[in-house]
Amino acid sequence: MLRSRILPALLLIFAAASLSFGDPTLVFSPSQWKFGSIFKGEKIQTVVTVKNTGDFDVTVGLLPTCTCNTATPAERPIKAGGEGSFVILYDSSDDTGITRKDFIVRTQPPGVAPPYYTTTGIVRSEPHAGGTGQGSQSATSGPASVSGPAHAVTVAYYYTPGCRTCEQFLSTEIPRLSRELGVSIDVERKDVLQPAVYKELAVLASSRGETLHEIPALAVGNTLLQGDANIRKEVAAALKTQLARAPAQAAPSLQAEVAAALFSERLAALPIALAGLIDGVNPCAFTTLIFLLASLALAGRGRREVLLIGSLFTLSVFFTYLGIGYGLFTVLRAASMVSIVSLVIRWALVIVLAVFAGLSVYDYTLIRQGRPTHMLLQLPSALKRQIHASIRTRVRAAALVGSSLVLGFLVSLFEFACTGQVYLPMLAYLVRMRGGTVALGLLLLYNLCFIVPLLIVFGASYLGVSSGRITTWFQAHMGKVKLGLAAVFAALAVFTLVG
Repeated sequence: MLRSRILPALLLIFAAASLSFGDPTLVFSPSQWKFGSIFKGEKIQTVVTVKNTGDFDVTVGLLPTCTCNTATPAERPIKAGGEGSFVILYDSSDDTGITRKDFIVRTQPPGVAPPYYTTTGIVRSEPHAGGTGQGSQSATSGPASVSGPAHAVTVAYYYTPGCRTCEQFLSTEIPRLSRELGVSIDVERKDVLQPAVYKELAVLASSRGETLHEIPALAVGNTLLQGDANIRKEVAAALKTQLARAPAQAAPSLQAEVAAALFSERLAALPIALAGLIDGVNPCAFTTLIFLLASLALAGRGRREVLLIGSLFTLSVFFTYLGIGYGLFTVLRAASMVSIVSLVIRWALVIVLAVFAGLSVYDYTLIRQGRPTHMLLQLPSALKRQIHASIRTRVRAAALVGSSLVLGFLVSLFEFACTGQVYLPMLAYLVRMRGGTVALGLLLLYNLCFIVPLLIVFGASYLGVSSGRITTWFQAHMGKVKLGLAAVFAALAVFTLVG
């Protein structure tokens, strides 16, 4: 009895605590580097301090968008409540006039900092120095005009407009390569300071098994070159390789490849949505729902009262599960910041999912044999009795609104011992996703799908369908639910292995 009281209390404390977790917020000092006025060719540096005002550790990286900038170190971990510093160096050799340079701020977990750190100032020409000639250079974004074979290659160049070395590469190197190779080179310019373009580049690097570590970047067929020096060194070979491809062997277009990679990311929502729907009708949750409907009928509640109670009960279940899920997601994400812990979570998740898939199939065989009470993945008898006792008490209470909300909260906590078998692996899977915002959106999707069966059942009850008919339907389909759970566990295991 003591244990049965301690578990709900601990879950209650955890659910409340989960709502207090917040993402870390990074504060840069100075908020941007205004270096004033310098002469062309000067190399200057400053120290930028980053303070982590959040609740857990975060890794911060500064990715320069121009070869004229460097940040040391490239990235560093910053503990919760602590701070770290970066030395930023700017080489003005290729710039004149009003200048703005940006660092892309990358964090793990993502989305906890401003997207860019900006440096601004004025670069004056050297005293008594003649023009550099760069002002007369023109960069073309279209195909170069060449004589010779009418071959054409399309490349994508990811850079920041205004980067002098980038503009010089486009205006001189591209035409030179076009003449030497006898090919028309069509350059698609991509501004990485646009969020959609930066995401496109990150997805492109990931699809090639690489991490994005330097800008500018050049995509030529299946090759992605990063950094100005590496691009200049390897671009000719990459173009020749692309030209040597037979038409039937040509690589898919960049747009098609990126679209396919983004679609693959969105495809990850399918097992999450399916997991939420199936978890909403698993025996743990559904038998409790049927008992609630039967108790409402015995208590003499009318159809309108049933609809009101069902709506409030569903609302309470949604927010309770969302709170628990967000709390666990936050804890797991913080733990995954340590690489060895992340590796342990990954393989433990795969093993747990495989075991649960096998147990779900075993439960299916028990149902087929007419022994559903012997299932392994179900609520312990003590928790079932406690849930039923709470329902009997609350459905007779005079305070209809308050009782319905409290009942949804308590039932959610009690049922978590069983529904957590799906919820926890799903959360661990979300932690491994690339984007924190995307993961939280999928967490919301899961919980919305989880309450869909509740809404359907309460709606059917309002329309006059008895709890007996719902019970009969559920018993006829319980085996399919177990097979569905096995498929969800297996799918999450596969996504975890190949993600």
